[in-house]
Amino acid sequence: MPDTEMILIKETYLNSDPGSGNMIILKEEPNAKRYFMMFVGDAEFAAIAKEKGLVDPQRPLTHDLYLRILEKLSVNFIRVEVHDVKENTFFANVVFTAEGKEHVVDSRPSDAVALALSRKIPILVNEKLFHRELSQEEMQEFEGLVKSVKF
Repeated sequence: MPDTEMILIKETYLNSDPGSGNMIILKEEPNAKRYFMMFVGDAEFAAIAKEKGLVDPQRPLTHDLYLRILEKLSVNFIRVEVHDVKENTFFANVVFTAEGKEHVVDSRPSDAVALALSRKIPILVNEKLFHRELSQEEMQEFEGLVKSVKF
């Protein structure tokens, strides 16, 4: 995607709310005013939480098994890229080398993030997928608008 910039992620946040679900929030810096957010299932949330050191499962998770197998095959992970959204579904790639060749494979972004955190490789997100945090004034204006709309 030569016309869009890929942003390096330095912060990964997790939020689990019974009302809204499991959210993964990626930011380029802790105080950045823009972010990338995705909703994930419980298994994906647990995998990312494990890689962030927030949970310690008794047994290896599914991605741990695959990574242990791939270690035996001399696969070198380079980066993950969350690059697109189509019909409310995000798309990612995992970039790696094996047998001296670079390869790119399609991935769910949640799996790619868990892999990146596990292997300490860069996470890149297409700038077009970022949202901007609303200011306090914008939030109040939005809340006022919602209250004034009759359904």
